[in-house]
Amino acid sequence: MYDLENMDPRYLVFGNIFLLSNRLQNVMDQNATDLTAKQWFVLMMLGMFDDPPTLKELAAMCDSSHQNIKQLVLKLEKKGFVRIEKDLKDRRALRIAATPKCQEWEEENRSYTQNFVNTMFGTLTKEEIATLNLAQQKIYTTLSTMKEEEL
Repeated sequence: MYDLENMDPRYLVFGNIFLLSNRLQNVMDQNATDLTAKQWFVLMMLGMFDDPPTLKELAAMCDSSHQNIKQLVLKLEKKGFVRIEKDLKDRRALRIAATPKCQEWEEENRSYTQNFVNTMFGTLTKEEIATLNLAQQKIYTTLSTMKEEEL
């Protein structure tokens, strides 16, 4: 059995990242209506673009594979949250556009999502949130470097 009290805290944080990810997805999937946690995340990232992005651009924004995002987008299209359109300049490229249903869902669920985030971070101080954010950004940057170097 592991001696958690004497374990290198980096390994604990490493494990906790996976545990948090799984717990977040489970809680969101249980409580959200119409969307899974991953689908909601894709729509949130879609909202970061001024114009409908290509599938490739959306996958890059989500830091996920083209295949994974395409599967999520196809499910979102079936639910009526997005439209998949051929790019006018490059017929091979697909553009992803939010539909009015997407905006309606965001408006209808705004208080739920705000409450969810407020509750999730409710036990943390502003300083702890800032420190957590900085630490996550540093880890993300390091992982990006590692990915480029293929360690």
